[in-house]
Amino acid sequence: MSETPLVVDYTRYRAHFHPAPAASRHWNWAELLLTLQSASHTERGSLTLTRDGTVQGCELLPGMAINIQRVPAGGRTLPHAHSWWHLFLVQEGRGVVQCADEPCRQVSEGDLLLVPPGVMHRIENNGGVELMLLSMSNLPQQVALGSFTAHEPPQSPSSQEIS
Repeated sequence: MSETPLVVDYTRYRAHFHPAPAASRHWNWAELLLTLQSASHTERGSLTLTRDGTVQGCELLPGMAINIQRVPAGGRTLPHAHSWWHLFLVQEGRGVVQCADEPCRQVSEGDLLLVPPGVMHRIENNGGVELMLLSMSNLPQQVALGSFTAHEPPQSPSSQEIS
């Protein structure tokens, strides 16, 4: 008995490349702040925006995701590097960002900072209030391409959970 060949009709195959247009989405900042109050907070992020409430929906645009990262007053991230870029938008607070061997940069509300892929970086909150960042990245793209690499130190007990 012969097996049925594993094939797909060509018309169906082509239709796969023309998905339905994505709907626009709106996230209210005040509502996000309320959600953050009960969210788990780690050194790398607290919440990730999603189109539809699923993990798959976190890829907001092809290859791109947006996370909300909180650094408490006096807190900092450990130096790390990875295969994806970050575009940080400072929502609240102020801090210092160190990228590779470059001079430290002071950042504050409204500032944008691009960290290219592969660049060692760390963020320190030198202000008296929480530093809140929107972190856009192409992490989903790097995973899809099989290019996911990260050089991150093991998390110390004090950096695992930020409450």
